[in-house]
Amino acid sequence: MRNFDAAVRRRLLDPEFLQAIIKWGFLAFAGVVSLCMALGVALIVTITHAPHVRYIANDLWGRPHELIVTDKPYFTSAQVMNWAVQKVTGLYTIDFVHWAQELNSAEQSFAVPAWNEWARSFQEPGNIDFIKNKRVFTTAVPKSAPSIVSEGPTANGDYEWHVTFPMYLKWENESGSRTDLLSVNVTIKRTNDPLHAEGLEITELNTPRLSE
Repeated sequence: MRNFDAAVRRRLLDPEFLQAIIKWGFLAFAGVVSLCMALGVALIVTITHAPHVRYIANDLWGRPHELIVTDKPYFTSAQVMNWAVQKVTGLYTIDFVHWAQELNSAEQSFAVPAWNEWARSFQEPGNIDFIKNKRVFTTAVPKSAPSIVSEGPTANGDYEWHVTFPMYLKWENESGSRTDLLSVNVTIKRTNDPLHAEGLEITELNTPRLSE
C-alpha cells in the first residue's frame, strides 16, 4: 500500500504528467466555451429569425389559402411610408387619354368607402372634366420624405398607420402649367381581404391644398 501511495505521489509530481493534465484541462475548458458560444449563437438566431407563422383557412369551395393576421404591423415603417408615397403619387399622376384606366387601377389600393369619398371630393370641383376637356397631364411627386404620425391597432384590432407628407401636383397641357402644393394625410390599414393582395389598403385620404 505504501508503495502504491508513493507511486501515486511520484506520478502527480511528474512534470510531464502535470503538463498533460493542464493540456487536457485547457482543451476541456475550450470545448465548454465553444459549446456555450455555439448555444448562444443558436439562441440569438432563433430569437431574431423567428419562423413566420401562417394561418390556413378554407374558402367556400374548400380550397386552402393563407389567412393573414392583421393585428400586427408585419411591414416596417419604411415599407409602409414607401407604399403610401407610391400609391398616392400614382393616384394623382394621370392624363386625359388614360385617366379612366389609371383611376381604376388606383382604386384597387383603397377600401371601398375611402375610394368613394376620395372620388367624390376629386370629381365634384370638376377636376375630371378639366383634365379631359383641357387635355391635361397631372404629375405628382413628394416635396419631402413622409413620416408616420401615429400607428397601432384600431378598435377592431386591425393595425393601421397615419402617414403624412407634402406633395407637388403639376397640371400641364399645351397652353402651360401650374403646380399646387398639397398636404397628404393618408390612413393605411392591414387587411386580409384577397382583393388586396399586398396586405394593405387605404382607408382614408385627404389632400388639402397648401400655400407656400
